[in-house]
Amino acid sequence: MHSSSPVRSGRGRARIAAAAAGLVAFPLIAAVPAMAQSTADEAWHDMSASLDHLSAEAAEAGVDLSATVTDLGGEFSGETFQIGGQEPVKAASIIKLPLLAALMDEADRGRLSLDEVVTIEAGSSNIVGGSGTLRDREFPLDISIAELMELMVQVSDNTATNVLIDRAGGFDGVNEYIEGLGFEHLWLGRKMIHPASPPLQENWITSGEVNELVRMLYEHEVLSPESSEHIISLMKGQLVDTKFGAVIPREVLANKTGELADVSHDSGLILVPGREVALTVTTSFDPAVIQRPQVDVYVQRAASIVYDATRERLVPEHQPTPENWPELTAVVQPIIDEARTKGIEIGVAIEDLSGYYEDRQLFLGAQDRFTTASTIKMSLAAAVMHQVERGQLSLDDVVTITEDERYGGSGTLKDNPFPQDVSVGRMLDLMVTVSDNTATNKLVDVVGGFEAINTLTQGSGIPQRDLHFGRKMFGPVVPPDGDVWLTPRGMNQLMVLFYDIASGQQEMPEFLSAESAQHIVELMLAQQVKTKLGATVPAEVLAHKTGENDVVSHDVGMLLVPGQEMTLSVFSRGVEGFGGDVQATANPYLQRIGAAVYAYALDTGPQEPEPTPPPTGGTPDGVDRGETDRPVAGDRDLPDLGAPEDSMTLVALAMMLVLAGSGLLTWYRRSALLRE
Repeated sequence: MHSSSPVRSGRGRARIAAAAAGLVAFPLIAAVPAMAQSTADEAWHDMSASLDHLSAEAAEAGVDLSATVTDLGGEFSGETFQIGGQEPVKAASIIKLPLLAALMDEADRGRLSLDEVVTIEAGSSNIVGGSGTLRDREFPLDISIAELMELMVQVSDNTATNVLIDRAGGFDGVNEYIEGLGFEHLWLGRKMIHPASPPLQENWITSGEVNELVRMLYEHEVLSPESSEHIISLMKGQLVDTKFGAVIPREVLANKTGELADVSHDSGLILVPGREVALTVTTSFDPAVIQRPQVDVYVQRAASIVYDATRERLVPEHQPTPENWPELTAVVQPIIDEARTKGIEIGVAIEDLSGYYEDRQLFLGAQDRFTTASTIKMSLAAAVMHQVERGQLSLDDVVTITEDERYGGSGTLKDNPFPQDVSVGRMLDLMVTVSDNTATNKLVDVVGGFEAINTLTQGSGIPQRDLHFGRKMFGPVVPPDGDVWLTPRGMNQLMVLFYDIASGQQEMPEFLSAESAQHIVELMLAQQVKTKLGATVPAEVLAHKTGENDVVSHDVGMLLVPGQEMTLSVFSRGVEGFGGDVQATANPYLQRIGAAVYAYALDTGPQEPEPTPPPTGGTPDGVDRGETDRPVAGDRDLPDLGAPEDSMTLVALAMMLVLAGSGLLTWYRRSALLRE
């Protein structure tokens, strides 16, 4: 990755070089938000310090508390930390997690079926008291392995556990599996409720090793994805809510509890999208000194500390100041402030692409993670063109979309008869220009899934914490892929890459060729949805992609005034407690920001005569008029934009294609743009 014949100032070249090194170099600006924020490093440090303090407080009360936390989502640099000691403690029902993993390993090897039925004979020594419901059933009892697993995890059934120990090959079989994973202290030495008698003795765990097992399951390291997800799904259905479940919402929690008279533990996953962590808390205590319900409170407090850190609103590590671009700040910030009074939180990302504004960058308003809506489709567009370049796909390839692959929401494919044969190029066109969800979800499959998309964007230098494609449109949030999210700087970085590569200011053949980047920009210029930036910025100078749902309304792209090109992306959502229509409330503010930035460009650019403006292309109401009313960008030849030193820029040539001979670019009068 390197710059090629850069035409920018020294600051521009430095930014390109930093991107080439895989770094995130953003001396940007952001307004101070209305609510408290901290960086990821600060949140991680504060969480560790709070847990340390809690461990010391617990020790004073007679409780040995150990906790291990592992970052799984990448927000906290993939780190793990531990507080308290790592001496083995009695496992209680936490030992059921490695037992479950051993059983699913047998299933992966074809030696066990979840549909298999076993018989529990009347009087069996496996029938014991304690937690669970099987003990109250009538015996002999025929029951499937799947049901036994569910009972073992979700109600911690001891009888089910004892039966499954036998099916897993007994203590030797389970411990051989555990040792094969590299664990030194995890140990199954007795059945549930049975006495700890020599030579097997007790069941043992440490918080560190259990947490590592949970991480392995989440990341599919030791079992097939199907088996790993089966275990996690059982943990999500946990019915014992005396520990983690008392303080963490069930929709983001997958866990397994364990307790005896002198220990109280919990282990699992906190699945806040993008900030997923594995957490294990173990405690041991003297029941003559302190009772288990009091100890459970310490486990709950540990879980609360970690959960609060994962849902805290984070800001970038280096928070810049508005003095970087004060003139533009002066026209945009008041709109952001006004929107806030109406319950709408806005984030703005602007970066000079041409060097005309000395490569300045402006980040205002909310700069933490937003859900992406359809703007995430631009990373998928990059993955499609990346594979086309390498011969893995062709825009002419035709795939069949069946009725069960039909998705609602935006787009036109959903209204056609199924099955239907559609080319990759046409799906790409529809995904960008009319935000077709059916086309999008089919293209996810065509490129090979989320990993292919995220690997490409992260390989270009955009961190996972700033841009992530983790589910299909209308799809569920399923680990380990998770949800979709972006930060303004992450999406801005993608827009910069598209422009820089297309215009020849960067060469990144491992990401996209100039021709492929040109194709993507051309599709963005053909955008049909005009409800946000497109309502106030002429189509000839706006390459963009919209996105919206019930909670957000975004528009991301580039303002391509020749010689003054810049990125322009706006993001919005309702503040906490907002009960109105986000799109109806936010879109007028997004339109005003677009008009203000465009007017600023006209004010600060070279003075040009103002002839009668040409027509703007697209439809004024943003409604697609049918698939046959316009050519498919995916079927057109790509224009040759020439080298950076050519007198005609990328934008001018792309606009000539869109205008289709309607004449040279002319400007709209600013007063017309500012009318609301």
